[in-house]
Amino acid sequence: MFAKLRLSSPHARLARALVTSGLLLALCAACLASVDGDRAASGECPPDERCSELTPNGLIFVGRAFFDEPRLRLGPVITGGTFALGIVSADLPEFAIETPVDIFTAERGTGVFGPTTAAGEPLYAVDAHLVLRAVSEGTAFVRVVDPSSGELFDRLAIDTYDVDEVQVVLAQDVEREHLLAGCEEMVGVRLYGKQGTSQVRGFDESFEIRVDAGDIETETRFWDCIFLGVPDDRDEVRFDVMVGGATHTQTLPVMSLSDAGRDACPVVVRD
Repeated sequence: MFAKLRLSSPHARLARALVTSGLLLALCAACLASVDGDRAASGECPPDERCSELTPNGLIFVGRAFFDEPRLRLGPVITGGTFALGIVSADLPEFAIETPVDIFTAERGTGVFGPTTAAGEPLYAVDAHLVLRAVSEGTAFVRVVDPSSGELFDRLAIDTYDVDEVQVVLAQDVEREHLLAGCEEMVGVRLYGKQGTSQVRGFDESFEIRVDAGDIETETRFWDCIFLGVPDDRDEVRFDVMVGGATHTQTLPVMSLSDAGRDACPVVVRD
């Protein structure tokens, strides 16, 4: 789903929080995406719904983005995987969540939402957040409703796809196909589902990655990246990515700085 950023008050509050944090450099400009719910986008109650007067302007939904695609997009979610969905509102009432459990489940999120500083502090705050888990392929609404009347506060359609391909790339130099011996590298993982005959990038914030050599460190801004300390005594590193109930393996060769025509390791941006 794609949407144009609309500078309503919650959107403006989100943007100000990101800018004034002082931590959001160029690389992290796309850590997050924000879209209007159906009510917020149209200014009207969807024709098949009963809407609550408590949220006349609807809600704004926020989620993490891909490390290399700064688009305003929430989802899709890879089946078996998770996606954290934030809610922003000028005045969010107590709410309940309704989802079709055969497509995905939703539960209230706990702890910190979204990208954080190295110290674990959030780059910005949302009013509430959910954790969606995709169960099967399909498209369905996340409905945020009044727990007493069942009337709609707002809703958002989310797609889910089975995993079709997994790619391991160098996040800050995606054209390079080798690791540099003795250097720290920022490694990105691209997950793809199948939409008809085309592939589409998808989310699984609970994916796991393991390597057969080197030291892994969590990347706190991007859900789909890690830092890897590349050993200087290996010819290659094997990556095992666990997503969608299966393990996908990819190997990247290791090259010395001299063989790569470099004098020093590339700089890795951490914040």
